[in-house]
Amino acid sequence: MTGSRRVPAAGKRRGSTGVWIALALAYVALIFFVSSRPYLHAPGPEFDMKDKLAHATEYGVLGALLALAFARGSVRAPAVSLLLVVAIGATIASADEMFQGTVPGRQRDIADWVADVSGVVIGGGIVLGGA
Repeated sequence: MTGSRRVPAAGKRRGSTGVWIALALAYVALIFFVSSRPYLHAPGPEFDMKDKLAHATEYGVLGALLALAFARGSVRAPAVSLLLVVAIGATIASADEMFQGTVPGRQRDIADWVADVSGVVIGGGIVLGGA
């Protein structure tokens, strides 16, 4: 059949789902560890929107890991997989922002959450677009 995408058998996926889930969980732990550091600022030269770019990049990696965990070898449509990735990523980002509000020198910021979710959409979309 030309034009159709063959769904790989469970044993022939590009990596085990369990491995991708473990990597995503480890990355979430890293995100919360970094968020626990008081008075943290992104390294490098200062420029407008640097903080938002750092948030989007951080969560773009998470979006890619979640997409790899929940979409590889799946029969779900890419749009459904992306919706799942975004829902999970947005929930994690919300918890992270709430947590940051308890850390000295850090604050909750809805604009940071928007940058986080944007990163999840971009990272997940890149992975799912090439699935």
